[in-house]
Amino acid sequence: MTQKEVRARVREAAADRGRLDCMRQSFGTILDRQKENADRIPDLEARKERLRKTKEASVGDEGLFLEALARLEENGFRVIVAKTADAALRSIRDEVKGYDLVVKSKSNVTKEIHLAESLGKDGISVIETDLGDRIIQLSGCEAAHPTGPACHMTRREISELFSKHFGEEVSEDPLELTRVMREEIASYISKARVGVTGANAITASEGAVVIVHNEGNAAKCAMLPDKHIVVTTTDKVVPTLDDAINVTKLQTYLSTGKIVSSYINVITGPSYTADIEKKVYRGMHGPKDVVIVFVDDGRMAAQDKEAMYCIGCGMCLLHCPTYNVLGPGYGTPGHMGGHGAYLAGSLGNLDEAVDAGANLCTSCGACRVVCPASIDIKKGLIDTRGKLAKAKKGAVPEHSVLVASVKNYANPWQVPRRRKANWARGLGLRPRGEVLYFAGCSTSLLSPDAARKVVRVMRACGVEPAYLGQAERCCGSTARKLGEEPLARELAEACFADFKKAGARQVVTSCPGCSSALNHYSELPKKHGIQVLHLSQFICEHLAELNLTPVDIGPATYHDPCDLGREQGVYEEPRKVLAAVLSTPTTEMERSREMSGCCGSGGGVRSAYPELAAEIGKDRIQMARDVGAATIITSCPWCRQNLLESQGEAGSMPVVDLVELIDRALADDQR
Repeated sequence: MTQKEVRARVREAAADRGRLDCMRQSFGTILDRQKENADRIPDLEARKERLRKTKEASVGDEGLFLEALARLEENGFRVIVAKTADAALRSIRDEVKGYDLVVKSKSNVTKEIHLAESLGKDGISVIETDLGDRIIQLSGCEAAHPTGPACHMTRREISELFSKHFGEEVSEDPLELTRVMREEIASYISKARVGVTGANAITASEGAVVIVHNEGNAAKCAMLPDKHIVVTTTDKVVPTLDDAINVTKLQTYLSTGKIVSSYINVITGPSYTADIEKKVYRGMHGPKDVVIVFVDDGRMAAQDKEAMYCIGCGMCLLHCPTYNVLGPGYGTPGHMGGHGAYLAGSLGNLDEAVDAGANLCTSCGACRVVCPASIDIKKGLIDTRGKLAKAKKGAVPEHSVLVASVKNYANPWQVPRRRKANWARGLGLRPRGEVLYFAGCSTSLLSPDAARKVVRVMRACGVEPAYLGQAERCCGSTARKLGEEPLARELAEACFADFKKAGARQVVTSCPGCSSALNHYSELPKKHGIQVLHLSQFICEHLAELNLTPVDIGPATYHDPCDLGREQGVYEEPRKVLAAVLSTPTTEMERSREMSGCCGSGGGVRSAYPELAAEIGKDRIQMARDVGAATIITSCPWCRQNLLESQGEAGSMPVVDLVELIDRALADDQR
């Protein structure tokens, strides 16, 4: 897929937000149900920690995998390890040779390898038996959630789809919609002799397959008389059944909000009886043959295995600002959202990563906070962008321009380097000092008034800041997020060399992107003995030195910048400063602090996909309106710019920088 096609996909989604309203409502239902049942799973955090440790120890462990294979074979399974997706498809074709009908239950890996389409070309009908997956199969659209694939479709749309499919009017009544499809699916199951399922976990110690489902269809697919084919991946192997139950418990709660699913099947081989002379005869009531096809497709050999820690709960989708706008247009078949793009990149499928939207991530990092396995999708996508850049694939022209500008002008805005220091004219700033103000590219060029106010506020704190002037470099934040890791590190190292030369012991930035970038390589501040702080942290330390008169700006709310909050853990300091400079307290948005919503401008999104950035910005502004705020306060020039411009010309929500309020609250003798 070309960048032109990706951009067209973004524009189409941004222009028709209403088409995914049902998906958003469904996501809200999941979150509400989680809140209702939260007290019934009090050890949630402990379970998440256990899951992370289990996945770290299990994924890619060849010894554990071989143990699982041995136990499975001992239990009567026939095991096939397919090195590639094509090999898996060939094996499954061989297994279903002679049959013209296969029924299957929900399985992300079968979507990943396009099993239904592949068998269809051989004249074999593959019928999805999960209601949501059957709806998706008939509609031809992409699934929107791992456990609720059709949650983006309204009952009217489903009614119209069924009416066309059955050739007669089907009402919008959910009970009627369920009835007619249940009857059709039942008729297919009654005719089929081969069933395909996925697996939520494979246990090495017991040699068991664990399948979780709500509709009962997976059990029926697993009990057809001739053959049960389990299609799974190598990363599904865990040490014990106890570990598998932890996986299922978390997946059920996080994907649906319920404590336990209707069915948990543990299969340890073909059914058997020993009721005749105590001799074992297999295939009493279940299938005569149970086959497990492990799809590797680069998983065991992958250097970065973190993407494979996923249990398919979909929590990342519920909090992803990009997915909230694009829905199924972001991700890969079977692996939705940024995780799909990351997984493709980690497996070396770079073209697929481009198609999935590797460049659509805002780098907000909300996904890691809510992921039960703490998968760092943000980092994974940044690494994927680096691989794309190295392979010269999926180049985004706007991003190429930003990187070239950083290299040539020491800023991403294509502005001559000397202009970065224009804001400081007449301020008499020294080039050397123990406390150095690092204005950064965005504040210097986009918010020069804010830079001057920072100097005034620092002086009011009794600190005379030094400033590098035209010698100030770019911090490398933009370069790193676009995948240019070597350049980003080179810039960070050069910045610290400059700080050291200037005699700085403390560096203060007004852009969270700068403080985040400079602290990203944690060994550099330690090596040079230099502390890097965001302005909100610096001011919080010096509040006692300021003579402040609280100002009244009406009902307001504070927007946590992603680079300041989730990236650096700075939440309290801006709020303590606001408590000192405002006459009335701010109101927290529903998503704030660690769960803060994104402004939409990060990760190169605003530069390359302005429509997406604008829609994400509108979502954040609505969150502020929902709590009655008339003003948004933030402490990031990127956030402020995108939130202002997302409103359009008719925008009525002021977005104010924190330093502006501090400056207004200063007594006359400190100005």
